[in-house]
Amino acid sequence: MIGALQNSVLFKHVLVWMAASMLFMSFKVYDNAGDTVLRAGTSISMETMHTLRSDQVQVGQNIDFRVRSDVKVDGKTVIEAGTIARGQVIRAQRARGIGREGYVEVQLRSVQAVDGQEVILSGGNVYAEGDDKQTLSILLGVFVCILFLTMKGDNAEVPAGYHVTPTVASNMNIQTD
Repeated sequence: MIGALQNSVLFKHVLVWMAASMLFMSFKVYDNAGDTVLRAGTSISMETMHTLRSDQVQVGQNIDFRVRSDVKVDGKTVIEAGTIARGQVIRAQRARGIGREGYVEVQLRSVQAVDGQEVILSGGNVYAEGDDKQTLSILLGVFVCILFLTMKGDNAEVPAGYHVTPTVASNMNIQTD
């Protein structure tokens, strides 16, 4: 049976096709000698560059953050201090009538590594809420003057230099040489 299979024309064609396939395959050799693995969950210390106010930002607006100190893996710097990180406003509302407060929430998205790759971040939301004056507005509006119902709460504010610590979302090979 095996002898008949080896003598068949189909077997010879398949054998020639497989040999030709092996000759024409290309192989890529990776040289990871200069790569450093930045692990998922690595914390990155950052700060806001400017004051953020709920009455001055809009949903979808990009916000810049700055890396506070070098991020090192095995003694090699993978993200330099002073690198600009990108965040985006995902929720914002200015203070409104009847004493309702304003709020703002910014999600950190990415930062650039020393080799130019974008490092995706997670867990780095910044949230602030202004003072709620709703109870005061309603009480004064009912007992003193109805115009107190137009009183607004306070807008949210995140000061420049506010510290936040997002983490790296997934493992990355960073070229450090």
